[in-house]
Amino acid sequence: MTLDPKHADSLHLLGLVHWQTKRLDLAVDLIASAIRCNPNNHEYFLNLGELLREQNKLDEARKSFDIAIKLAPHRAAAWIKLGNLLRHQRRYDEVLLTYEHAFTLDPSNAEAPALSGGVLLGLGRYEEALAKCDLSLAISPDQAEALCVKGDCLHNLGRTTEAAASYRRASELEPERVSVWRLLGKVLEQLGDRDGAIKALRRARELDPSDPFGASVELMRLGADDVSEMPPAYVRLLFDQYAPTFDTALVQSLGYRGPSVLFEAVRSACLAHHKPAHFKHAIDLGCGTGLAAAAFADMVDRFTGIDLSPAMIEKARATGLYAELEVTDMLEGLRSTPDAGADLVLSADAMVYVADLLPLLKEASRVLASGGFLAFTLERHDGDGFIMGEGRRYAHSASYVRASIEAAGLVVLQLEQQPIRYERGEPVPSLGIVAQKS
Repeated sequence: MTLDPKHADSLHLLGLVHWQTKRLDLAVDLIASAIRCNPNNHEYFLNLGELLREQNKLDEARKSFDIAIKLAPHRAAAWIKLGNLLRHQRRYDEVLLTYEHAFTLDPSNAEAPALSGGVLLGLGRYEEALAKCDLSLAISPDQAEALCVKGDCLHNLGRTTEAAASYRRASELEPERVSVWRLLGKVLEQLGDRDGAIKALRRARELDPSDPFGASVELMRLGADDVSEMPPAYVRLLFDQYAPTFDTALVQSLGYRGPSVLFEAVRSACLAHHKPAHFKHAIDLGCGTGLAAAAFADMVDRFTGIDLSPAMIEKARATGLYAELEVTDMLEGLRSTPDAGADLVLSADAMVYVADLLPLLKEASRVLASGGFLAFTLERHDGDGFIMGEGRRYAHSASYVRASIEAAGLVVLQLEQQPIRYERGEPVPSLGIVAQKS
């Protein structure tokens, strides 16, 4: 019996329909059935590979792409899709070779050099990335993504006026693209066009009120908006992106020592108040990758970690230090904790992303058992209340912090100026705080 190849096409097309409606398992089954009917169609294998990559089944996806390339070795699209998979695996040298091969096969293909430009940008190879973007744009000038990558390269090379022109052209091509307005706002500020920067930032927030790129943070920093809480979507995206390099960037590059400062402050407070330096249950607010838990590991029996970033939580889980981990806002995480459910609440460099501390401090007070400690770090400013600092984090005055702690029903044990991190070679004015539930 001979199979009808049209039947294979129907299965394949039906699989694509289910892919569009996010029924991925069914889509995989249908395209796999199409392949069984006709195992010589490279498009089937390409789409199957894409589906498997989307499901994070990377080894299976690689096999499917390899078969597609074997069936149609001269098709640039297959090599590009393989390059995208390798990029997902951070195998960047292979990625660049694969994209280069795709371009060799089809010199009219603008996608391959544009993708190479994006990879080179991420590797900090700005001149090479710029050359790839220019090559891609010479083939196809109206590519918003390539223009944004070009703008990033120019910005990193100090060519700010050219970067602004590139972002502006991208905004004309895709006026609904939120990220380009945020980028345009940044370079316009650097060029001294404050009004233009504010207009671009407001447009970014208008397009997406959840504000994942933090336009409202910039507007607060510029004094265009009153200081208020940061958008959760912005904080989540910031730390999801930061997670792969967080420990190296923070500890090695910025000399970060928040957890050790807190550890010494808590130990000192225990000694001064004749309290054993031992805690049964600690809640680590904004736990990040687990640096605070590592510092307190010998002092605490059981840790609960709370962080808004799923990527950070995965890093924390890999440490094995936490009994429970929860992806949520710090305030919401505390609200789900019973009264007197912990004897230590920690927050190392996380409350710098909170403007008004009082609601969080009140919840921390509620969940602490009598005699329990709250220990946290903040950035400091010498005025009143709190401000949005140039580092895009809040800075709080010592008087505001003390008043907020007392209003939450806690007693201040230590409130000291401490060097927590460095930026541009200078220590960031900071505070190390320990308070106690009476």
